[in-house]
Amino acid sequence: MKDAEEKKFKKLFGIGRDELGEVLLISPFFHVKLLASELKRKNFFKGMIFHGVNGFYKNKKITFVNTGMGQTLVADCILAQDAEKIKAVIFLGAVGAVKDLEIADTVVIKEAVFDTEYHRKFGINFKEGAQKKFYPDAQLLKYSLNTASEKNYHLKQVNVISIHSFWDQAEKRAEQLAKNGVQSVDLECALFYAAAREKKIKSIAFCFVSDNIVSRPFWGNFSVKERLAMKNKASEIVRLGLEL
Repeated sequence: MKDAEEKKFKKLFGIGRDELGEVLLISPFFHVKLLASELKRKNFFKGMIFHGVNGFYKNKKITFVNTGMGQTLVADCILAQDAEKIKAVIFLGAVGAVKDLEIADTVVIKEAVFDTEYHRKFGINFKEGAQKKFYPDAQLLKYSLNTASEKNYHLKQVNVISIHSFWDQAEKRAEQLAKNGVQSVDLECALFYAAAREKKIKSIAFCFVSDNIVSRPFWGNFSVKERLAMKNKASEIVRLGLEL
């Protein structure tokens, strides 16, 4: 059974489990080159589904994986890991603002919930009355806030609801979310935290705000200044993740 799992892992990732660093950074869409530029002694890998880079940051080996977008791929990436090998997993992504957030804000996800109205259960089986809210590791959260303060990064703590569709972004829906205290939406964070908890791996998620689901929807036009700001904030959360 273990041999089959190793073969399956190598097929999906193009690398063996024993070749990974103890800290795993993942992103649905960040380009591998964005992380590789920060690493030394790096080597790239590519499997049937996932691709990424191994390298050293401040003499510590880390691994970055581009998972592709969607809850299933993010969850599979985490569920495939050996919890005895991986000590922490860090998510780098983007959220759509519902309220109290501006384009290009950087955020740490302090609470992630499933969109129970639409969400399908990908890979995680919940028992009756099981927890539907998920949180980052408390030590990682504390350390990230301290690190952000030292680097003069303005990192906001926000909650997110992980929806299952880009299509379902109507103003009426956004109004209901805001009324319920939801600050942002994304596709993956709830299942990312859930999968990490299932594997008993410490986890934390950093994102930048890429749009506002009512006033500045993702299909609208963004200025050059806004696009540059988002690019800079993407680099910012990469550096923050590496510091952890």
